[in-house]
Amino acid sequence: MVPRPRSRQVARASREEAIANMQSYKAGLTKALTSREDSLRAEVAAKAATVEEGSSEQATTLGLRELNKDDYYPFLKENADKLVIVDFYTDWCGPCKLMVPILEELARELKGRAEIVKFNCNKNNKELGVSLGIKVAPTFHLYRAEKQVAMMTGAKIDELRELIDKHI
Repeated sequence: MVPRPRSRQVARASREEAIANMQSYKAGLTKALTSREDSLRAEVAAKAATVEEGSSEQATTLGLRELNKDDYYPFLKENADKLVIVDFYTDWCGPCKLMVPILEELARELKGRAEIVKFNCNKNNKELGVSLGIKVAPTFHLYRAEKQVAMMTGAKIDELRELIDKHI
């Protein structure tokens, strides 16, 4: 049995139409992703521009100050009159990333009464993280007058709020 030429033409036209539809969809996705990337870059640039040049404050794309091994203890000393909450995190930690908007909101709520800062447990800060006993991310340490008053592990916002309320 010889296939009909007409059915081959229909099948070829259907494949070509499907390919054209997929290419159009891909182009739309690419455009949307590029637009989103551009807006995120602009947002990061705007936040970075708000930090004064030469300021001891470090800019982060998250709106929270980020400490490192060199300014960790000086920061605790400078803020001994407030409750200091340190979020020990890693870049690859999913729960750590989920906590960011919650921590930013908490920082706004507690402004003037407490400081929430981040500490990346990367290779540059590993030694201090180990000496502080950080084994899980996220880990939260609460300090008052340069002394640790509480700690907790995990992305448990209700427990963190309870600890903060207890020590504020």
